[in-house]
Amino acid sequence: MPHPIWSARFWLAAILAATLLPSAGARADSLAEDNAKAGFIFNFAKYTEWPGAQAGSDLLVCSLSGQSLSGKLESLQDRQIQGRAIRVRVSTRPSEWRECQVLYITADEAQRIDTVLRSTAQSPVLTISDAPDFAQAGGIIGLKLRSGRIRFVINQGAARQAGLKLSSQLLKLADEVLP
Repeated sequence: MPHPIWSARFWLAAILAATLLPSAGARADSLAEDNAKAGFIFNFAKYTEWPGAQAGSDLLVCSLSGQSLSGKLESLQDRQIQGRAIRVRVSTRPSEWRECQVLYITADEAQRIDTVLRSTAQSPVLTISDAPDFAQAGGIIGLKLRSGRIRFVINQGAARQAGLKLSSQLLKLADEVLP
């Protein structure tokens, strides 16, 4: 007959393992999702034209928070797009938002979206977010997770207002293109 203390320890360990293991898997899924989102951001920039952009100038990719996409956004640093080196700036202040060519806003920053969009309106800033209904709120590209895959919605009117030209290839891949 097992000792009562050993039995209680066994069940406590089993319960802890059952509750901790799914979160470890969820964390791995989250890291993979963040890595994929950083790849999407790179490709969105690759298929966007900015007015007056010149080869040799930097392409500034910014985020509002310091650990956007679990630090995966920083992996874009020094990569090249259209002859331009990517520079990543995290924890950008409102006064810096208009300097960015790409501005990523996490869903955690959703309460600031209206402020960000007003501040960057009519500036050549490609705004991207995974906040719900971001493109419908006036952002340019809204990311969403559907059936385990990252999909996106493009607000073509917001892109035109910003003076940005999005590739027809990019528009074809979108789940939805808002006029």
